[in-house]
Amino acid sequence: MAKAQTMSFDEVFAQLAAWGSEKVRAINARQGASDPQFGVKMTDLRGLAKAIRVDHALAMQLWETGNADAQMLATLIMDPEALSEAELEAMLTPLTYVNLADKLVDYVIARSPHAEALRLRWMPSRDELIGRAGWGLLVERISAKKTDDLDIPGILATIEAEILESPVRKQERMTYAQVEIAVRLPEYRDACIALGERLGRFDQRPVPKGCTPFYAPDWIAALLARKK
Repeated sequence: MAKAQTMSFDEVFAQLAAWGSEKVRAINARQGASDPQFGVKMTDLRGLAKAIRVDHALAMQLWETGNADAQMLATLIMDPEALSEAELEAMLTPLTYVNLADKLVDYVIARSPHAEALRLRWMPSRDELIGRAGWGLLVERISAKKTDDLDIPGILATIEAEILESPVRKQERMTYAQVEIAVRLPEYRDACIALGERLGRFDQRPVPKGCTPFYAPDWIAALLARKK
């Protein structure tokens, strides 16, 4: 196994600046990223994180810059157990960049001891990214098959009652949760498909080539086909 690479904050920040791209900055901006940002490709960030591994002190220095690329890298090298519930909430709350919020949820918050408390608090939120984060934490639980104490019928009922009135980014994660339930818990598959059919194709945005629409029955069918 390769040894972790020790890098100073200045070295890392200079490398991020060197990798910056106007094209990537424009893509990030469409996802809610604001300045400051360099526009670094995710593949480069992952490669750098793989070399550094975990360096929580460096991660926090990067996070405090407010630079979107530095914060994205920070999510990949943080120690989730080193952060308090209040610190995690303070990190998520001001974010507007959806991809960064998702990485913070998936790589840090979901792996922290505070994930469940934050999930329960955030899922009902009307704030687009906080509500999305709460449902994202639910997705992570279902994906990890940690479902024994989840009220699955209650979750499906909440989706049916609330999804059409929820902000788009929250809708995406609510649908994702519905799909994960169908795929991971076969006993609820028919109920999830029927729910999707009742809700209909409420997301009318164009679907990028190669992507699955946020219509649960189609998404479920696509994932099950891949498993065969």
